[in-house]
This record gives sequence, C-alpha cells and structure tokens, in this order.
Amino acid sequence: MTASRHSGWNSLLLSVLLAAPPAWAGTDDLAGPRYRIQGFAAQGLIGTTNNRFFGDSRDAASAEFTEAGLHGTWQPLDALRISGQALYRRAGESDEAGLRLDYAQADWQFYQSDVTRFGLRFGKVKLPYGLYNETRDVPFTRSGILLPQSVYVDNSRELLLAAPGAFLHGASVQKYGATDFQIGWVRPAFDSESVEYSFLGNARPGKLEGRGALGARLRWDLPTETTLMLTYADARGEYSPASGDLLAAGKVKFRNTLFTLQQRLDTLTLTAEYGEPRFTLSGFGPWLPDSQRHVQAAYLQGEWRFRPDWELMLRHDVFYRDQDDRNGRQFQAATGLPAHSMFAHDWTLGLRWDATPSLMLRAEYHHVNGTAWLPGPDNPDLINREQHWNMWLLQAAWRF
Repeated sequence: MTASRHSGWNSLLLSVLLAAPPAWAGTDDLAGPRYRIQGFAAQGLIGTTNNRFFGDSRDAASAEFTEAGLHGTWQPLDALRISGQALYRRAGESDEAGLRLDYAQADWQFYQSDVTRFGLRFGKVKLPYGLYNETRDVPFTRSGILLPQSVYVDNSRELLLAAPGAFLHGASVQKYGATDFQIGWVRPAFDSESVEYSFLGNARPGKLEGRGALGARLRWDLPTETTLMLTYADARGEYSPASGDLLAAGKVKFRNTLFTLQQRLDTLTLTAEYGEPRFTLSGFGPWLPDSQRHVQAAYLQGEWRFRPDWELMLRHDVFYRDQDDRNGRQFQAATGLPAHSMFAHDWTLGLRWDATPSLMLRAEYHHVNGTAWLPGPDNPDLINREQHWNMWLLQAAWRF
C-alpha cells in the first residue's frame, strides 16, 4: 500500500512525460481509441463562524459550492493531442460565472526518443504553477476540499488557472530520476471581481486587464519518491478607469517564485510549498498610492492513508500580505482598517473516504486566525470582518 495516488514510479513517468490526462482518467494507451471523455461532479456544504466563505455560511450552512466538469482528449496524430474541459463552478459571491471553458489546448510533441521528449502546448493552456494548479478543478486530485489558500488563493484562481498562450515543454527519464521543464508566455485573466479585491482592495467600476505573463517550472522526480519543484511567474495588468472613477489608469505587477518539496513514505505523504509573491501598484492616483508589497506564503501538509480507502490530512498554512508588517499594525495605522486583514494562520484537519472507485466523500475543519485570504465578494465590509473564525466543509464527488 502506498500513500500517494501519484506515487508509483510508472505514474510519475506518465505525468512527467506531459500531455498525459489527469490520474483519474486512467492510463490505458491511446493507440486503441483515439479519444476519451471523462467527467466529474461535486457538491459542497460549508459553515463558518463570524465570517462568510462561498455564500451565506455564517452560523449557517451554504450549499453554494458546486463543481462539475466534462473533460475530453483526442489524438488525431501520434505527435498531436488535443484536450479541453468545460467546467461549471459556483462558489458563493466569489464565483458566479457558472459554465465556462476551463481550458482548450493542443500539444504537439515534435521530438521523442526512448528517454526524452520535447513539445509545444498552445491554446487556452493550463498554467504550470506549483504542485496542484493544473488539476485544481478536479476534486479527486486535490489534497483537500480546499487547497492551501496561502499558495492557491481562490480569490485569484482566474489569474492562476488557465490563459491564452503557449508553453514549450520537455521531459527526460534517467537513472537519477525524471525531470521536466515548462516555459511560456500567456495573457492572464485579471478582469474578475475577486482578482480586483486581491490587487485593488475592492471591486472597481473600471476594467483590469492582463497584458502578459511569463511562466516557468522545473520539476525533478527522484527514484526515492521525492519531488522537487521550482516555479516562477511574472504577470502584468493595466487598469482602464470608468467615467467618474476615483482611480486613474494604473498598472499592476505580480511576480512570484515558488518552491515545492514532496516526500512519499509508504502510507504517508509530506508536502511543503513556500512562495514570496511581490505586488507593485503604480499610477492609480491619490486614492490608491503607488506601493510595493513583499508577501510570504507557505504551508506544511501531511496525508496519511491509514486504510486503502481512507485518508487523514493535517495542514498548517500561513500567509502574510506584507513580510515587513506581519501583524498588520502599520497597515491599520495608515488606513484605519483591521490589522488582521494582513495575515492568516490556518490549521486544517481533513478526512477522505473513497466509498467506491467513482464516489469520494470528504469532511474538513479549519481554525483560522486572520482574514488575509477571506473572499472579498462574500465579505465586502472590511471593517466588520472577525479575526478568529472557524470553518467546516463537507463534499461529495462523483466521477465517470
């Protein structure tokens, strides 16, 4: 028995050699049928104390967390694979878009040998960001109902998930392990209410548009069941003010280096990620002065598969909006807003049961100190957010 659903060396090779479907899609060779279709659906129930998360969850139960997806792959040529996913997602006030095209990409593998491959992926591509981003919309591949919010902030998921562009990728399998790299350019999606809350502090009447982003990731999977990863992202956006807008035409810059370490030990999987995002705002005028902020984001997580169909997860997640003002006191003195808006410490306990190969049930509890990653659209009143709050979640997910 092994702890990780992705820990077998053959499974690692499949993921490293890119263009492979998600783990839940199966590993049968496409040389038979040249296309495959899979899908999933999940419904969550969320309750919180003091604050709201994905709907009216405060001292109540919100059922406004729904996910469903239909994924397809088609291989018209041996060197070309086309894949895409239609997604329905509802997450309270933070995500009301409903049905959307999650991604649609073509992957051309222009060089292939026994141990090395190179390819070009283009279209609306999944962004290689950290360990979980490329499969974060599939509940079965996540480490919990929610991913660590310090690194995979749901407030900014539209920015991090997928975007039009292209990535050059390569992979190699040697005696010291399997390595792969991805590097490319995309035009990220800044224009969402949640992203505006993250960068501009509130929803604005103008339009915040992405102008370009460079992304790169290097991954090394060792035969010792160890994964090392380095991710780099550099994105830019521009704000076009509306008529009578308090803000001028300004620019947003986002840059991050993310370090990942995962170790699999029989029935136990340990994962840690650490990032230092940098945000720069300029040109917005006196209502939003020029600023530069150095963020710190990290989590440590353990997953214990104590029975073949049961898994226990424990995670500690920390997030500081400004590493020079971790307790938020300088921010409070300058703005009058609560200091706890600048940090969040989250202890998470989760339980997963794979009731059948197609049905997964999960329960999760969060004890949070701080509101730095609390969804803005669900909590528009910044003054009355509570520093200490708890959250419980239940989720049922089905796949076919």
